[in-house]
Amino acid sequence: MLTATTALLSLPASPVLAATGLANRDDGDDPGSGLTALQTIGIFIGIPLALFLIIALLVAAPGAARGPRYRPGVGWWAAPVWFNGPADAESAVRDTTAATTEGGGASARW
Repeated sequence: MLTATTALLSLPASPVLAATGLANRDDGDDPGSGLTALQTIGIFIGIPLALFLIIALLVAAPGAARGPRYRPGVGWWAAPVWFNGPADAESAVRDTTAATTEGGGASARW
């Protein structure tokens, strides 16, 4: 019972022993010299910042390339478009008759 308790209590300390070099290393296990402060900042701050800027550029680029759009209070500068209308819109407008007085429309007299 005492050995099981000792083993369970020493488990949380095993990573500390491995990190301090008190544990035996395997063949070929060489941790290297580590990173400098500048390399660490570049990896943990520079790369995410670069990815953020690239994604922001990819999101904003289509809107910037499209050009100006209508803003409230500013005059409309685009040519009129008749959606789903006849091919020759000008003659269709000229050939229309005046509004009827017989009913219909919003007056609800059909």
